[in-house]
Amino acid sequence: MTTSDIAGVTIRRAAPADIPRMVELIAGANLPPLFIAEYLDGFAVGEQDAQVVGCGGIEMYGSSAVIRSIVVDERMRGTGLGRRLSEQLMADAKAAGATDLYLFTADAHDFWKHLGFVDITFDDWRAEARVNWQYQFVSQNADLLGGEIYTMWRKA
Repeated sequence: MTTSDIAGVTIRRAAPADIPRMVELIAGANLPPLFIAEYLDGFAVGEQDAQVVGCGGIEMYGSSAVIRSIVVDERMRGTGLGRRLSEQLMADAKAAGATDLYLFTADAHDFWKHLGFVDITFDDWRAEARVNWQYQFVSQNADLLGGEIYTMWRKA
């Protein structure tokens, strides 16, 4: 997977050397920069002029995929890079056999609705996807997290 069309941005598979920048981007968006190395093969990055300017990942659980950590550098917001990364990851999930896509969001609820995701409850998650570390944490600590956290689903 390597594509390019927005202001010289190439989307490619993440590599171990990308992890520090991915951690920086993810933490900078107030998301947990956890388990990146463990799920690195499901991550993609957007790169411009040899700089990682966006990232995101999927974690596969049987025929379910959990989308996580879609983040775009502040100077690249509004270029469509977030959408491109999201669409690439959804295509990757489908190619890997996913029939269901899940995610959590607080700040990007409208973005995901625009991409066809709908609000669901924790009980609506398929059992195989519930082993995801984010599901485990959020479902057990929703009251403590403050603010509105949405759990969303879409057919792959």
